[in-house]
Amino acid sequence: MRTLNFKWRLAITGTLIAAALAGWQWPRGKQTGAKGKPFPATPAKMTTAPPANPGPTNWDNQLHTAANDLSEASDATGRNRVLERLSQTLAAGDKSEISAAIRRFLDSKLDGPTGQGFKIGQKGYLAEAPTLRTFLLDQLGRIDPAAAAEYAKLILQSKDSPDEWALALRNLAAGDTSPEVRAWLAQKTGELLAAKDWQQNPSAGYLEAFDTVVYLGGVNFVPALAGMVCRQDNPALAHAAFLSLDRLVINDPAALLATLLAQPGLLPGRDQTRADYFARADAGDSQQSDLLQNYLLNPRTSAAEREQFAGIFPNANFMVSPNLLTTSPAPDPGEIKKRDAAALKAVQQWLADPRFASVRPELEKIQARLQDYARQAGQP
Repeated sequence: MRTLNFKWRLAITGTLIAAALAGWQWPRGKQTGAKGKPFPATPAKMTTAPPANPGPTNWDNQLHTAANDLSEASDATGRNRVLERLSQTLAAGDKSEISAAIRRFLDSKLDGPTGQGFKIGQKGYLAEAPTLRTFLLDQLGRIDPAAAAEYAKLILQSKDSPDEWALALRNLAAGDTSPEVRAWLAQKTGELLAAKDWQQNPSAGYLEAFDTVVYLGGVNFVPALAGMVCRQDNPALAHAAFLSLDRLVINDPAALLATLLAQPGLLPGRDQTRADYFARADAGDSQQSDLLQNYLLNPRTSAAEREQFAGIFPNANFMVSPNLLTTSPAPDPGEIKKRDAAALKAVQQWLADPRFASVRPELEKIQARLQDYARQAGQP
């Protein structure tokens, strides 16, 4: 049964990757730095509580001590205490001094394991960070966006860590919106998508970085994402690419669907996936309606694909999740109702058009379902 508020059609889940691919964590075991080397020795642990407002030198000590404490902690509880204490200390200090100290620490290549995953919280900031370096890159983005954007350029010059790249891409996009930097961000995003070694056993951070593609928009990354969607040997990568491409279609359906229609070879063997994307089209929009007609009448659209389309059009299943750069709000039930009405009107017109005789069974199936929706909603 379809309720009047349409809630049954919403597929609301947790984070983009964490909910679908739960259990991924930053590799554990022997504690190593960003380049796989053992963590360098750090200063001796402090035996007294840090002052409420440490000076510049003390900030360096605080960060080095945190790295040491994380490496020596015996369990997750101990590591969490270290991060909580560090968070409270950083919140009490001068932001310019903290920003400078964080950048000096990052320059040192020191690190420490946290035992946490890569989990996004509110406003694109991390709720969990797998290493001290990712924790501090996230903090830098919070307290000094301009400095974080500049430091991101250093991170993106070498491929040391996919999780650090994810945060660097976020910090760069959020801290510098100039056209020149946006172009460079697109270049680096392309390099991320082409990083075969990071795709072998992708970290959660690597997959969350796909949100930069959604942030940039456009169709330039469609071929790369489509290729990943077809990776049967790498379901985690395929799922992340599918969701990213789906969100691109939601944000700009006319441009994305036109690209998929013009390049039918982009999703070989994924007819049902193509159908799901085309079912996103709004039949009330003339450009999207034309694309739908071309799609349904295209002889390359298989019977199985048309059947999948008929079972879901108009597609109102959405993934609501926190992301590094973009938002994915829950759809408006009123908008869903409006699209249903537009879809029903379009289908009835197509049924009256002799050109659509070959797809009449599929159209009748859509018509019956949408008429049932309208009756349940009390529409005439």
